[in-house]
Amino acid sequence: MGLLGSAVLVNWGGIVTKKEIDYNQWHSLEHMPERISLPGFLRGYRAVGVDGTDLNHKYFMMYEAEKKEVFVSKEYLERLNNPTSWTKEILSNYISPSRTICSVIASKSIGLASFISTIRFVNKEVENAHNVEQLKLSINDITLLQGITGMHVLLGDNTFGQMNTEEKKFRSSQGKNDVIISQALILEGLNFFSLQKAISYLKKNFLIKENKNIIINFYSCQHVLSKVDL
Repeated sequence: MGLLGSAVLVNWGGIVTKKEIDYNQWHSLEHMPERISLPGFLRGYRAVGVDGTDLNHKYFMMYEAEKKEVFVSKEYLERLNNPTSWTKEILSNYISPSRTICSVIASKSIGLASFISTIRFVNKEVENAHNVEQLKLSINDITLLQGITGMHVLLGDNTFGQMNTEEKKFRSSQGKNDVIISQALILEGLNFFSLQKAISYLKKNFLIKENKNIIINFYSCQHVLSKVDL
């Protein structure tokens, strides 16, 4: 799935178990249509973690936009500061939120695949060890691996669009504030086996070691929504 535009808003997190069905309904029927209807928003995406995924990281969501400024636009901030009743209820049951506005540094794919893996680099020290430009140069090699259909390299901004909005207040209701990433990789594949092999390749060649600052997850696509669908 080649990313549209030059910027994305990426989110990871979980939802209180008793609210999970409602969360999926809300995100598909209200939240994504609301966001995609705004100027500059191009597409919304949600994926759910494979069996065994930590509840804190169970969902991955992404909004693609024409440019970063879309995520601080008057229209978008109006929505962030005037959440619907359903949004308030869902966000109050959200756990371990991670939300960052990112620039798309590199994106290569041959269509939409059902399975993805994400690597999150959380702090600046990690970014220094795993330079985004070096990871960018690996995109051709990775996408040649068997079963890999795409790779996207994202550079986070820890200051851009981090205003204390009404939505942000509700999102921290479970006692955790938004985690901001410094960079991220998204891999797309035909199956989880191919993604696992690609992740192993990245770990070996870039000395990536999973810890609290480097988080790796595997997901399957649940819902994609674009302006055409509206």
